[in-house]
Amino acid sequence: MSDAAPAPADVDPRAAAAAIRRTRMRERLLDAVLDLYQPGQGSGSLVIDDVICAAGVSRGSFYKYFESIDAAVNELGERMTADLIADFRRLFDDVTDPLVRAVGGAVMAMARAWHDPRWGGFTCRVDYVDYFARASMFDLLVRDALKAARDGGQMQFRSIDVAVDLIVGMTIEARRRLMLRSVEPRAYIDEMIERTFAGLGADPAAIAAASTQGWDMMMRAARGFGWWRSGEGFG
Repeated sequence: MSDAAPAPADVDPRAAAAAIRRTRMRERLLDAVLDLYQPGQGSGSLVIDDVICAAGVSRGSFYKYFESIDAAVNELGERMTADLIADFRRLFDDVTDPLVRAVGGAVMAMARAWHDPRWGGFTCRVDYVDYFARASMFDLLVRDALKAARDGGQMQFRSIDVAVDLIVGMTIEARRRLMLRSVEPRAYIDEMIERTFAGLGADPAAIAAASTQGWDMMMRAARGFGWWRSGEGFG
């Protein structure tokens, strides 16, 4: 009796082609949702008719992939959250200074809105902001770093919820402005970081040092980001 593993069965080309079509249709629907979440695309909540019209598909086609608009929005949100978390971990997982982690995460979120306006547009919509606030890994980016910085004497504030809301609110408004490209991005982000973290009791020199370190790390890793566009504001 041979110990060799059985040879894999040949892939059915029709099944492979069908899988590719399904993937493309799912991406088409999510792309339509992303487009509809951009500024100027309506102030109310999306309905299925909006999506199927934008994607050019039937209602039945939509329901083959998603049971509701919320399901499509959540999948898109999960992808974008996972994306942001992966980038953050890549840069800051080995950084022990919580102020650098807090500042660096805020800098990265704002910089991405400049380089990737569609991402900025989606992540600033109220529906997604609510989703992001509920995501368990949200603490990795903001809450844990702020608490550690306060516990280590780098910041002074009473309520962690106030501190989190201040940082999140700041980055939302900053992303809205940056994606419209109405400011000089590096100077705008630097001052936003300076003013916001000073409001949380951080030392100005420490803020400046943390910001410089965050920028240096991000610029060195920039080519590895799928969203970074070289020569667009940051070198």
